[in-house]
Amino acid sequence: MGCARNLEEFSFTLLQQPDVGGKVYHDFLDFTRKEREDSVNSAVRETQEAAERRLKKCLHDAYKKAEADKQQALKEARLEAKQTAARVAEARDQLEAERIEKLTWAFKIEKEEALQKQWEECERIKKKAVEDAIAATTKRLRKEFALEKELAIAKALSVAREKFKKRLEEAIKTTKEECERKAAEEAARVAKLHREEVLRLEHIIEDLQRQIRDEIEAREMVQNDFKAIQQDYRRFLDYTDGKYHSDYLMRLRKHGMRYDIFWDRRSSEDVDIFPLPTFLHNYTRQGKVRADDPSAKVNRFVALHST
Repeated sequence: MGCARNLEEFSFTLLQQPDVGGKVYHDFLDFTRKEREDSVNSAVRETQEAAERRLKKCLHDAYKKAEADKQQALKEARLEAKQTAARVAEARDQLEAERIEKLTWAFKIEKEEALQKQWEECERIKKKAVEDAIAATTKRLRKEFALEKELAIAKALSVAREKFKKRLEEAIKTTKEECERKAAEEAARVAKLHREEVLRLEHIIEDLQRQIRDEIEAREMVQNDFKAIQQDYRRFLDYTDGKYHSDYLMRLRKHGMRYDIFWDRRSSEDVDIFPLPTFLHNYTRQGKVRADDPSAKVNRFVALHST
């Protein structure tokens, strides 16, 4: 009995122990949960406070920046408004100046047209008044001063005739002097041309005379050469008997050329030929021909004297 009772008490005690541990465990869980919640709440509160501080700081900075941007925008807007106002004022002044210029030009044109019309009207009135005055004066003169008018007309005609006669005489004198001057100039020009032509013809005559002299001299020299050939041939006939070939005794000649005055036919074999200065042919020592144009000399002579 006693053992059974003790066993029951032990069993009851064992059954009571889990409840005690669970309570402690639950109390610990509650404590830790509360502590964790307090920590979380504290962290959340600190985070919220830090976030609020940062938010306030950001809001303050954003407000300052927005205020600065607003002031800058206002400043730029004022500057743009001033510039726009200046441009508008300049455009307005320019338009006003153009409008004034157009109005001035229109007023000037209108004034000129009005003045022109007024001038034309004045001219018409003046012309009519002059015509009326002339008509009245003419009528009055015809009625009152017919004789004086005729005398005045006759006197005016006489004066006009005298003036015309004087002008006619002056014109005749001027024309005569001009004709005499032109005639003198023409005579001088013709005389100059005549002198130039005379000089040119004299030069041509001199050239022709020189040609004639040269041709006569050439003819005489050819005749002399021919006579010399005849004389040589006579000597040849005298010095040969006709039995042997004696061509070596004959000397070659160039007809129309002149020998050296120091050449001796009997003792010298050298032939020194000097050219004959003819007008048509100029010979050199080698027997070549040079062309000589007399018209070129004449033309140069006339050109020299005409200048």
